[in-house]
Amino acid sequence: MDIFLDDSLVDSAFVGDGSVEDVLRHVQDHLCQCDQLVVGVRCNGEDMQSNAMTEVLQKPASSYERMEIFTETKDALVTDALAQASTCLTDTEEACRNAAELFVQGQAVDASAMLVDCLRVWQQIHEAVAQSIQLLRLDPEQVMVDDEPLIELIARPKDVLVGAKEALTAQDYVLLADILQYEFPKVTQTWHTLIGRLQREAEDMIAGCGS
Repeated sequence: MDIFLDDSLVDSAFVGDGSVEDVLRHVQDHLCQCDQLVVGVRCNGEDMQSNAMTEVLQKPASSYERMEIFTETKDALVTDALAQASTCLTDTEEACRNAAELFVQGQAVDASAMLVDCLRVWQQIHEAVAQSIQLLRLDPEQVMVDDEPLIELIARPKDVLVGAKEALTAQDYVLLADILQYEFPKVTQTWHTLIGRLQREAEDMIAGCGS
């Protein structure tokens, strides 16, 4: 079989009887640079679909004639994830204010639907921040942001998210309106601060690699 790593043909002698997952692990551990991560694979010209990923990973690699493996640098992954998170956060700020107004006006059904969408996006933002910290190998207890440990800043939005979800489940719309009006502006500002700091860390990583 032929194995291509970022469009370059590599020696496939290591494949043997290994599975697709074994091949990907070998490539990650032995053929990638320290700042590279395997992010995708194409087998016989077909991209691996998420709903079939487990099945494909377990197949013998030799059952395919051609495997294309794609990587991305950690700093690029972080930069892209944070840029998207920042855009999504800005987009939901107005939706958050609108939902709060609808709750105050007694239009709970429309407000709840809007809030559910916002909560989904905010959860994705929280995950993007957490994954970026991991990829950047930062110690959230040691890194300081405005004289406050990073780990405390991360926890603050999560606590408010949990409170909003609990209030929504309990259909406590008065509490929800209060959270959206008075707590979430602080949360979004915290997220903007976090994202900005992590973006600078990613930029420093890029500069360090280039020096």
